[in-house]
Amino acid sequence: GFVVEGTGNAVWKMQFVWPFKADYRIVHVDDDYRYTIIGRNARDYLWIMSRDPDPPEDDYERLVEIAAAQGYDPAEIRRVPQRWE
Repeated sequence: GFVVEGTGNAVWKMQFVWPFKADYRIVHVDDDYRYTIIGRNARDYLWIMSRDPDPPEDDYERLVEIAAAQGYDPAEIRRVPQRWE
């Protein structure tokens, strides 16, 4: 990954296959770093990340609302169950 200069470390480019780079942005970080939202400027991909594999529903809904306020379609967000085996 590469930090885009002048963005306060909030915008990154990822290079998976040379010479193509993808845009990833830190959309939100919780005050105590329990949650973060990573997205793309195109609003086509979004990751809600949590330190807890099963965060409380009200916290999750708040994060979806934050994403929606940033232009992401909440109807397209899918919650993926985390299973640790």
